[in-house]
Amino acid sequence: MTAETMESAAHNGGEIMRRVVLCLAALCAAVLLAPRTSSAQAAIAGAVKDATGAVMPGVTVEASSPALIEKTRIAVTDGAGQYKIVDLPPGMYQVAFTLAGFKSVRRGGIVLEGTFTPTVNAELQVGAMEETLTVTAESPIVDVVKNTTEFVANRDVLDSIPTPIRNTPARALLIPGTTVVFNVLGQYNMRVHGSDTSDLMIAIDGMRVNNLCGSGQFSGFYMNDASVQEVTYTTGAESAEMQAGGLRINSVPKDGGNTFSGSVFVYGQGSSLQADNRSDAVKPLISIAKTAYDYQINPSFGGPLKKDTLWFYFTYKYQDNKFYVPSSKFADGSPAFRNAMGNYSGVGRVTWAASSRDKIRVYVEKQFNGEFYNGFSTLATTSPEASTDAFGNGWVPQIKWTRAQSTRLLVEAGISYYNQPYEQNYRPTAGPLDLGHLESTTGRLTVAAGNTIPPYKSATEDYSMMAAASYVTGSHAIKAGMTDGWGTNSRTFTSHAEINTLVFAGGAPIAVAVANTPASAVQKVNSDLGMFIQDAWTRNRLTLNYGARYDHFNAEVPAESSAAGPWIQARNFPAIENVPNWNDWSIRLAGAYDLFGTGKTALKLNAGKYVASQAAGYAANFNGMTYSTQTRAWLDADRNGSILDANGNIQFNEVIGGTSNFGQIVNRPDPNLERGYNWEYSAAVQHELVPRLSVTAGYYRRQFYNLQILDNQNVAASDWNSFAIAVPTDTRLPTSGQPLPLYSLNPNKNGVATDGLYTFSTANHTTYNGFEVSANARFNRVLMFGGVTTDRRATTSCDGSTNTNSVPNATSGTSARDNPNALRFCDSIPPFRTTLKASGSYNLPYDFQVSGSFTAIPGPAVNANYTVTAAIAGRPIIGSTANATTIVVNLINPNSVFLDYQNRLDMRVGRTFRLNRTRIQGFADIFNVFNAGTVLTVNQTYGSNPATNAWMTPTTILDGRYVRFGMQMSF
Repeated sequence: MTAETMESAAHNGGEIMRRVVLCLAALCAAVLLAPRTSSAQAAIAGAVKDATGAVMPGVTVEASSPALIEKTRIAVTDGAGQYKIVDLPPGMYQVAFTLAGFKSVRRGGIVLEGTFTPTVNAELQVGAMEETLTVTAESPIVDVVKNTTEFVANRDVLDSIPTPIRNTPARALLIPGTTVVFNVLGQYNMRVHGSDTSDLMIAIDGMRVNNLCGSGQFSGFYMNDASVQEVTYTTGAESAEMQAGGLRINSVPKDGGNTFSGSVFVYGQGSSLQADNRSDAVKPLISIAKTAYDYQINPSFGGPLKKDTLWFYFTYKYQDNKFYVPSSKFADGSPAFRNAMGNYSGVGRVTWAASSRDKIRVYVEKQFNGEFYNGFSTLATTSPEASTDAFGNGWVPQIKWTRAQSTRLLVEAGISYYNQPYEQNYRPTAGPLDLGHLESTTGRLTVAAGNTIPPYKSATEDYSMMAAASYVTGSHAIKAGMTDGWGTNSRTFTSHAEINTLVFAGGAPIAVAVANTPASAVQKVNSDLGMFIQDAWTRNRLTLNYGARYDHFNAEVPAESSAAGPWIQARNFPAIENVPNWNDWSIRLAGAYDLFGTGKTALKLNAGKYVASQAAGYAANFNGMTYSTQTRAWLDADRNGSILDANGNIQFNEVIGGTSNFGQIVNRPDPNLERGYNWEYSAAVQHELVPRLSVTAGYYRRQFYNLQILDNQNVAASDWNSFAIAVPTDTRLPTSGQPLPLYSLNPNKNGVATDGLYTFSTANHTTYNGFEVSANARFNRVLMFGGVTTDRRATTSCDGSTNTNSVPNATSGTSARDNPNALRFCDSIPPFRTTLKASGSYNLPYDFQVSGSFTAIPGPAVNANYTVTAAIAGRPIIGSTANATTIVVNLINPNSVFLDYQNRLDMRVGRTFRLNRTRIQGFADIFNVFNAGTVLTVNQTYGSNPATNAWMTPTTILDGRYVRFGMQMSF
């Protein structure tokens, strides 16, 4: 080990020790201040009165359940006769009320899930304490205490409702108010009630497992279904415990318990069980997207190593699959496919009751997820040879400690580690002379990886830590605590000839996208610190939930250097600190009112400020090593269709243009830029129609502020000259034949250095408004949930944006402040649209079960992205400071043309067989029961040649009806 390595290791070790000391100090402070835990678990609350209706202080309230390794938890009613027992894991509970001189009261059958707080009241009668009055009642279903809205997928939901993929996003799609859009390799963009996709949080036992890429919205760890007791989807009105206000998905792992138990889940499907759902019009365009095979095995086992003291649980999941890609073929003419690499996940958990007051939980997970020919799902117009082989692997260990110091004081602390390397490589068929070819008239990528799916490697290593405490009197439940996160994220890019893509128009070379590689970009998050205090104050039928939170976020770019590349000189960058260094305060104000005092109808109002999630992505904007491309004019002088000659040498004479500081640090932060945030508002009424059936009607609103934009200080809107073309004549285009104003950059700005200022706009707006009615039923034989949502999320970007490399409306390196072409449709507002979701299961006689889900989801909006060349314009075009010779423009309003609603019905038919403690269910899942052939995506590139124009050509449709067989056994 070198001296430099030893110094680095010592520094990292000292940093971790500093964090541990900080956590312990914060925990001690929290205990001295007598606050409440940040645990994301359930509670039981209520009031005790005597026969005259007078409140009764000093009553001992005992909650017991097999889910508690310590068996019972105890509270004492306060001066107002109120009590609350917090930090309870999911399970079935019994509550007992005792006080000398009064008969004891016992009530059972109370079901706890997620963070639900049922109201369990009691009336004590004079008599001997040894006498016990047992109260029989249905478990409450309306929470009249908390404002946080959530959906809990317990084992009944996880085991009975079929989903194409057994993961958290597939279950999230079934919840009213959510949108789930596939991204790449198991990653999804998810919103709820208009939240930002970057505010998504994934947690295990309440501890974050997101990585540091982007704004921290992604996680490379995918749900191991058999390891989970329940999954809680928090959809709104988060308390001050949480930083951001997006969808939060928390998986509660199984503990094992005092009885040995286990399960085995197996499923499989093949191509012979899939129908053809293509219409006559679609058949010539799309081949059947069949599944060659898809199977999974997921065994698990757990129980006591020592009863009432030490429990364990272990599970392993293995999955392999092969999916044919619609209308795509290999070079030999055979159907192209995507193929998993043999993905696996192993999870182990140990729960230890170290003493009557102390509980320690240790969790470890190791995963590998990869795919051959990855990228088809990213770009439907990507050919198989232009895809990548991608895989990620890593592990997550975490440890949590809780201590019930007294009946009122509870403390908690934990630490988690996240490590995940990832690679995205060229296909082996791509040789060193092969470069990605992008046909601009169709959007099709061929030959080799490039465009938006270039080859690269990345690594994320981060830590998260929390400490909290609670002091609960009954009327008050005060909680305070802290969280902190830190880590390193890096990405290394390199490609053939350090070229991202060669661009063609009708087969003719027009441009080349060069890259600032080879380069490795490293960003460090020094601290993502949050401190909060929250109180739940119950007074008669009203509970006020209010709190405050302080957030500090600091990141940096370390000193970096790189050798020269074909398109850049050697670089040596000093460290850039405090990108950013934000300090913010947030408040949460909410109230829940028991309208009739029965615990069956709650009126809930909420207003809360939430800061935008951040990770390493912001610092990457100012890292000179961050991967970037620049599109330059390409004249194929030797007409060989490549920028390389036969020997692989770059023909630099064929490339024209480029800014003078490409490959250097081209962006800087506005020192006055503050952190983005949003205000969330909601008003809802929840009512129990009959026992175990509740309905909720609500209005939801979000307003976003401090919206970031990127403003190139060396280019202004006045630096462009106007000209016009005619929109192509096409009856499908609302603007057919009309004049289309466009702008070309002044020649004196060609090649000017980029000076990008990251700042914010007060003129841009993002606002969400939604109305929703939902229902939830949990009967003995029937399970149902779902709802109807009518909403819209509107964004205006006429004052610029940070999305400067996408089409249409922006040319690389410019936004609306710099380029008037980006003003087209910048204030387009979408219409309100309605989504319907319903899921349920029904247990028939003789142990048969029928279950399923139906969704009616609005189809996506469609663009018509048109590449305007000099030939089309009838004049020379300068589209950017790098001498791009084309301009991409959207010919239609992005909120005027939509694809059809996606109506889908999935079903399961199962039969259970029982033998003593063993329960075996065989089942058949039928997906897309009606064999709908709804078009999901179309080609959004509008070609200039009518004969080859592929605009609106379907690229993917719903998978045809298919059957999957499986078995789940529990014992």
